This record gives sequence, C-alpha cells and structure tokens, in this order.
Amino acid sequence: MNRPRFMERFAKGIWRGLNVQDPPWAAGDYPDLLAMAEGMLASRQRRFPELVRAGTMEQATADAQLAAYAAIVADWTWIVSGQGERAHLATLDARKAALDASIDTIAEIASEHGGFSLALALQAQHVIALRWHLEPESDVHFYAAITHQIRADLARKSAEASTAPAQLRSAA
Repeated sequence: MNRPRFMERFAKGIWRGLNVQDPPWAAGDYPDLLAMAEGMLASRQRRFPELVRAGTMEQATADAQLAAYAAIVADWTWIVSGQGERAHLATLDARKAALDASIDTIAEIASEHGGFSLALALQAQHVIALRWHLEPESDVHFYAAITHQIRADLARKSAEASTAPAQLRSAA
C-alpha cells in the first residue's frame, strides 16, 4: 500500500518517540480535544506572565505561544460547535510546533518519572491527537463543515416544521 510519507510514522505507531495507535485513539473525541486545547491555553495564560517577569521566558516567545494556542482553541471551537472561525492557515506551522513541543515536554516528564502515569498518558494521547489532526490527510475540517451544514439545515427544517401547524390553522 502506498501511504503518504507522514503516515509512515503512524503505521509504525511512533509520534515524536512515543508509541501511539493509528489514528491516535483520542482522535475522534472532539469535545475532549477542545477541552484539552482550552486547558493548555489557560495553563500558559496563568504561567507565562510569571516566567516573563522572572526573565526565564522572553515576552515575544510567550506571545507567540499564546497566539498559537489561541489559534488551536479557535480551530477546535469551530470544529466542535461551528462557533467562530477556524484557525487561519498561516498559523498552521506555529500550531504544529506548539503541539510538537508539548509532546516533547510530556515525553520528558514521563522519562523523568520512570514512565507514564494514567493522567500523563491521557494527556499525551489527546495532545498527539490534536497534532495528528493538523496533518493534511486529516479531513477534520472538511467533515466539520459538512456537519455544521447538516445541523443548520436540520435547524431550519425544524423551524419550518414548527410554524407549519400554525399556518395550517390560520388558513382554515
């Protein structure tokens, strides 16, 4: 089978040194992926000001990471609910780099602690799934757009159906 080059690492079950399934098992859990993205952004919003004040992080680095995670949250908010707008393509490389760095950090934490706790393993799976969805072969945006259109059509038809009995009564 001719797999795209990026899929080779999934076929091998390895993502940045971590063994994973293809696709990552959390890939379909969209609400949890949104919650993970929101939590990652909130954590950085809490931590980064102190790191900048302490001189261990440059303000430009903090701003860039916060912008990347804000784009991830915006994207997943759109994917899950259709609210807002999906992240701009210009932010793709920054989003990939931010999630790759998070995966690397998770792997470092696991290494320092002699392995994965259940909480760290769940976090790893969700972050890997967020990153996996940024690959071109992930059709998450395509299917989200279809889902949003179907929901809008159903809402419109439901609204039309709810007004039909009143129209029939007034015509009688």
